[in-house]
Amino acid sequence: MNSGASAHQQPALQGYDNDMVALSDQAIDWLVRLQSDDATDHDRQAFAKWSAQSDAHMRAVRDAEALFGAVDQTQTAQDWTGQVAPLSPNAAKPNSLARTNRRPAARSVARFGTRRFALTAASLCAFVLMIVTGAGMQSDIWARWNAQYSTDIGGAKTVNLPDGTVAHMNTASAFSIDFSDGVRRVDLTAGEVIFDVAKDAQHPFIVSAQGGEAMAVGTVYGVRIKDDHVNVTVREGIVEVSTGVGSSIRLLAGDRAVYQNGRGPQADGTVDLAAYGSWQRGKLIFNNRPLGDVIDEVQRYKAERIVIARDAVHNLKVTGVFDIADLDALLDTLEQAMNARVVRLPLLTVIY
Repeated sequence: MNSGASAHQQPALQGYDNDMVALSDQAIDWLVRLQSDDATDHDRQAFAKWSAQSDAHMRAVRDAEALFGAVDQTQTAQDWTGQVAPLSPNAAKPNSLARTNRRPAARSVARFGTRRFALTAASLCAFVLMIVTGAGMQSDIWARWNAQYSTDIGGAKTVNLPDGTVAHMNTASAFSIDFSDGVRRVDLTAGEVIFDVAKDAQHPFIVSAQGGEAMAVGTVYGVRIKDDHVNVTVREGIVEVSTGVGSSIRLLAGDRAVYQNGRGPQADGTVDLAAYGSWQRGKLIFNNRPLGDVIDEVQRYKAERIVIARDAVHNLKVTGVFDIADLDALLDTLEQAMNARVVRLPLLTVIY
């Protein structure tokens, strides 16, 4: 894995010179470490010694506590963290840094324009997202619940359809079938499926999704619902994509098309067939892809929310092959090989 990007230069902030920015970053790293399950008494003693070095160190810690406190003030956060308050060096002794139930006084964090503010904002936004997008999440769950065939988040399976077609289902996917009136029809309502279609020239095979159709006779192609649009990718044979708006598109092996409900299909370039469908082998393959795209892909396989809190991190390039069964290893690699930090909370991971 390589960064593919220059190091992020943090700007000087109002009331903060460059030295203070560096201290503030260190203070955040200390609090993240001490809130983890791996924190030791030695870590706490080292933190107390570090924070006592100067008034500037103490100020950096107080601001870092205020940052974490803003997240801690939500009821959901209190439930997730067991109502454990941030650590306060003011109440610490050099040989003991105990956790307390005292919460730090509310402080303004408006001056934070770098990752400190972004971390809080991303965390709070994630909490809100879980409420605001609840209807969408329930809709997806409902679609999988009502479908004839479905997979859970992180799950995958192969289904043999009555006509001999083999359907390879990716994570969080759902579809139903209707093989009648001379047509083999699949209604894809969530996720992604690659169909190895049994040849039958008299009965076209049609996959419907979000107002469009992808039709073939005997071929191998995948259909994926991604947010508000649909991708159709052909591995073998010929597939015709149409939406009832504009002209249809004919795809050959290696071609991809994209469409949205109410819009005509558009060619979306070609794909690397060697890498396409790597999830069938339990792998995710990335070649110089922005981290934001990588996390979007990883998110499909994990129930907890993953948030990127810094644009500079979002655009770092990633190259590698990762096991779907151990995607936490990918997040560990980010910390080891890239200019990024990964904070894991219950139901939430923040990358900054």
